[in-house]
Amino acid sequence: MSNQPTIAVVHASIGSGHRIAAESVASELRLLRPDARVEVLDILDFGVARISGNAATSAFTGPTAPLYDAAWGSAGLGAAVMGLSRPVLSLLYSAFTRWIAENHPAAIVATHALAANLAVHVTRRGRMGAVPVIACATDFGLHGFWPRRGLACFCVADDAEAEELVRRGTDESTVRVTGIPVRAQFEQQPDRDAARTALGLNLDHRVVLALAGATQPGPYERFKESLAVSLTLIASIPNTTVAVVTGRDEAYATDLRARVSGFGSTTVRVLGYVERMAEVMAAADIAVCKPGGLVTAECVAMQLPMVLIGPASGQERANVDALVSAGAAVYDADPRRMAEFVRKALARPGHLARAKEATAALGHPEAAAHAAAAIVELLG
Repeated sequence: MSNQPTIAVVHASIGSGHRIAAESVASELRLLRPDARVEVLDILDFGVARISGNAATSAFTGPTAPLYDAAWGSAGLGAAVMGLSRPVLSLLYSAFTRWIAENHPAAIVATHALAANLAVHVTRRGRMGAVPVIACATDFGLHGFWPRRGLACFCVADDAEAEELVRRGTDESTVRVTGIPVRAQFEQQPDRDAARTALGLNLDHRVVLALAGATQPGPYERFKESLAVSLTLIASIPNTTVAVVTGRDEAYATDLRARVSGFGSTTVRVLGYVERMAEVMAAADIAVCKPGGLVTAECVAMQLPMVLIGPASGQERANVDALVSAGAAVYDADPRRMAEFVRKALARPGHLARAKEATAALGHPEAAAHAAAAIVELLG
């Protein structure tokens, strides 16, 4: 067996946020520990039956959303649910136990609560010596599913999350306020005019960035349907250009382009899939999006105010509460009022400027690097 230490960074492919955070931390770990083998793993790959991320997402967007929301918002209920389900989950994910036994990782980093709970359960019961388990939060709120004990370190988004953990009984010495790990491209502020020129956007217009690349079911699809209806209304706001990121959903992008062409609009750009999202955000004055953890963290990193749209439960509700309370976003649960809320936001330039300042105050630059540094410190 190789003497090269292994660091496992484990996410769950429920949406893309947990994976992006895991990959961001892993990239920084490779820089800090070039001697180590850093592996990014999807906990769902270890299940007896492979569950798709979209199917898992339906737990908090479908009929069970109220139950999920109640468990998410209650630390006691969330812990009770995890405690009761842990024996079953251990059986369903026994392949993860075997992977740990075979690879003897020097540390396990988890960006999702399922991965964190399984890692704590395995390492506390195993005979492989102390293996530190590190959790990294990917939302602006903490649910009760995260393990309360057994973590060597918990990297959180902000001071409010740190205080909440301590109230729950987590050892304060294990808590680190690092921010939510985002990709390296979001650690710089590209020039606005240069970004607009590269994208072919009007330098003198306000630019509304609509982020509609999510492929999950339920409210995510309703957001996209409402955007398609609201797009020309938003584009009709004087001196305003709308840039739409549709991700890899080519059928949706084609539909939007046909709608825009049919209305003869010249102030809408459907960008499709974008690799360098930071440059697109730098070109915008405001973003319209669902309140997911990573997309809002990226907006915060780019100091981009947000209009958050759509019914929110669980982590999305926590993100809405945190961002609206901080003054970084406005929110409406009804996607049909999307155009109205964007119009109101653009009509108040002073409020928009204060929202931009609020995002700057919320941000934690180099969050992934700080999380990686905390992990390396634990390894000694």
